[in-house]
Amino acid sequence: MINVGIIGMGRSGWELHATPLKKFPAYRLVAVSDQSQVRLSEAARTFGARAFADGFALINDPDIQLIVIATPSSMHTDLAIAAMEAGKHVLVEKPMAANLSDAEKMITTAQKTGRILTVFHNRRWDRDYLMIKNIVHGNLLGQILNLESRVMTFGPEWSTYGVPEFDSGWRTKATFGGGFLADWGPHLIEQCLDLTGELPETVTCQLRSQLWATEVEDYFYIRLTFPSGLLVTLEGSNNARDPLPRWFVVGKEGTLISEGVWGKWTNMHIKRDIAGMKMEIIPQDTGASSGGGSFDVGDELSAILYNDLAEAIQNGSTPAITAQRARDVMAVLETARQSNASGQIVKFTK
Repeated sequence: MINVGIIGMGRSGWELHATPLKKFPAYRLVAVSDQSQVRLSEAARTFGARAFADGFALINDPDIQLIVIATPSSMHTDLAIAAMEAGKHVLVEKPMAANLSDAEKMITTAQKTGRILTVFHNRRWDRDYLMIKNIVHGNLLGQILNLESRVMTFGPEWSTYGVPEFDSGWRTKATFGGGFLADWGPHLIEQCLDLTGELPETVTCQLRSQLWATEVEDYFYIRLTFPSGLLVTLEGSNNARDPLPRWFVVGKEGTLISEGVWGKWTNMHIKRDIAGMKMEIIPQDTGASSGGGSFDVGDELSAILYNDLAEAIQNGSTPAITAQRARDVMAVLETARQSNASGQIVKFTK
């Protein structure tokens, strides 16, 4: 049994971590911490856990093996380093840290202490992404030339996602590390790096504050070039009442387009030549990546990631989301911000 303490009982800490953990036999949630006394008392009562008003006090509880940090990213580094130095394994919400330098400090501490450090890149197991991965790695499209991946939403839900006991609009504030790029960019970038198996050569980025934010961006556009010649477009917007396709993939032997919304099953269409004939393929049932049109995978993603982490903690295996992969995501994010600030294409350096 892995005893867990969660720091930050906002929506992510409550819905994506505490609630699913109750269902996993490998874990026991024993402690929670939050800045809001009201929120903390309710969480302790709901989950039957000890309450700590201070996250660092929770870290020093000798009964805990795993610390989950579900605070805004600006608070991740100090808490993660303290937890690992106290002998705890650490799972932090994405993005890994406020900047690349802080992420590297966290990795250095993990190496020094021998503790597991991982990041909640749960979208590695999105069903639409798994289908794309099966298709690309199965060479159904041939060599991939261009890939476009987008998340496009509209409305106040993103800008008011936080709980009122803390700050319902923290995702639109710079002091907390907010912004659409920090929120959704890590998911798109991590999927891209996993799919391609390589790091980019150059990064171009434009950020815009258009409708929902002034301190941070509510729109981002990133263009990545890879050593293989692949061109990748990653785009995110909270301003699109009607979105562009979730995926658009062009290969030498076929083209795929995938309509639909983020995180749910999307209908895919592939056009290519087979045996000299033009064919349209509609992949709707490929192993684990099949699903219904209204299937939301949020609970499933938490289960997969936490089961993988339990295996790593108990048996010494490497977690699927390594600290180095999370660090590479941070490096792409930081290079993207450099490109936006300079208005130039920036060479990616690992």
